[in-house]
Amino acid sequence: MRLDDDERDELRQTARSFLDDTMSSARVRGLLDDDTGFDRTTWAKMGELGWPAIHIPERFGGMGASYTDVIVILHELGRHVAPTPFLASAVLGAEALMAGDNLSLRSAWLPDVASGQRLITVAAAGTNGSHDPRSVGMSWATTATVSTLSLTGTARFVPDAHVADGIIVAATAPDGGVAFALIDPAAAGVRITVEPTVDQTRRLARVDLDRVDVAESQLLGEPGHLTGLQHRLTSIGAVAVSADSLGSAELMLEVTSQYAKERVQFGRPIGSFQAVKHHCANMLIAVEATRAAVAHAADALDDPAEDLHGAASVAKSFSGPACSEVCQTAVQVHGGIGFTWEHDAHLYLKRAKLNEALFGSTSWHRRRLASQLLGP
Repeated sequence: MRLDDDERDELRQTARSFLDDTMSSARVRGLLDDDTGFDRTTWAKMGELGWPAIHIPERFGGMGASYTDVIVILHELGRHVAPTPFLASAVLGAEALMAGDNLSLRSAWLPDVASGQRLITVAAAGTNGSHDPRSVGMSWATTATVSTLSLTGTARFVPDAHVADGIIVAATAPDGGVAFALIDPAAAGVRITVEPTVDQTRRLARVDLDRVDVAESQLLGEPGHLTGLQHRLTSIGAVAVSADSLGSAELMLEVTSQYAKERVQFGRPIGSFQAVKHHCANMLIAVEATRAAVAHAADALDDPAEDLHGAASVAKSFSGPACSEVCQTAVQVHGGIGFTWEHDAHLYLKRAKLNEALFGSTSWHRRRLASQLLGP
């Protein structure tokens, strides 16, 4: 069930109104040094609104809507630089369970993920942040017990791992075969360390495993045959952070253009000066081009006939530098006040810069596109 345009507009208005009330600048700033990194009361209300359930099938407690509808929420979260586990749990974790072959895991976890009662995340990046299957930081090997695997290694930049009830871990064998398993963060041999990043509105963690045994019931599919899932999660993560960056850049465009109309210098609004006009025009072009790229990628997520990986790489390789530049320009147009801690522009710039690095850098996605178009 895909929402029609009127329903999607209503979802957008409801989300913006809710976040205006619950994720003000003061509230976001109040969570920057919070150990958890988000407000559990607000997250519970998001669950009541059905946000984590949007694209989860109805038989698992979801709404059965589309990724195009999920993008609406991601966009609004970006406009408010809202600290939430939505990306980790409602997008990445839910998709991993839905795309895997383990019906028992889906049945056990998705209803609680849809309601927001349980949080899951995905640890699929290597120690250098790469999401290429060849660079996964975890390895798996069979044990003496045929139905058990042993996982060892390190994954970094794992969103919200420190608060997750379950972590879906990607691991590779010596021959490159990928396995995915859902592990308990409290299990023996699991160590989770929150690592500081440029963006204080997100919490990314390092996950270390030391010979953690997982049973067959914890596997998302047949070990060694889940490289496709690794690529899909990378593409979905890329589209998600592109939508988030679009929201941040859009808000900065609105704030900056309004400031240019109101700020008077030399007896004139600074927006009347050609240099400032050019800055604002370039910001608008970047935002609208990103909007088109994200919309196309969202359509590809919903349509199996579309090239998801190509669309995701187009969106990510463009939105990363474009939205970062929009937020950087916002700081510059605001002048001295834009560089201060008291102004919110730095929060949006830092969010956009981290998004630019997550789920594949600009150069990685452009190489991926080149490989698709030209061959290895």
